[in-house]
Amino acid sequence: MYSWRVTKYNPLHRDVNGSYKNQDEWTSYSEIGSKVSEEEYLNTEENYIIAIFSFMNEMNLDKMYLNALELNSDEVEKQNASEFMSKMWLGKGVSKQEIKELVKLTLREAIWCKLSYKKEFFVHFGYDYYMYIGAINDCPKARVKVEMSGLFVEETNSPYS
Repeated sequence: MYSWRVTKYNPLHRDVNGSYKNQDEWTSYSEIGSKVSEEEYLNTEENYIIAIFSFMNEMNLDKMYLNALELNSDEVEKQNASEFMSKMWLGKGVSKQEIKELVKLTLREAIWCKLSYKKEFFVHFGYDYYMYIGAINDCPKARVKVEMSGLFVEETNSPYS
């Protein structure tokens, strides 16, 4: 299985242990207005969604399964997502449109989830805007497309496997 960390963080700014050194970098939805503009945030969020879809497309997948889920009820409510989340459950096959909503809610820290397709593909999320993608195929076209969007793709294992 191939595995990558997909982030907005330039690997040139990591120390020898892999920690990100730029302390001025925004890491959260809650920093809109202080460290990041809403426009930049939404653009970055969309790039993460496009990254997932790029890998899914290269894997010829049109759905995944929800296999881990945690809710922050107050944040779900603030995002007006209570009705949407009431239709989510572990093991549910989720469409690309549902994946898009789940990713937004995860990046906005309203929920945390893990998505996968059998043992062929996964998407995991970490703190501070970290995302991990794994696939049984190398997905070179997806990796190039993601990097062209301004995100970074680094070979590494998901700590959430």
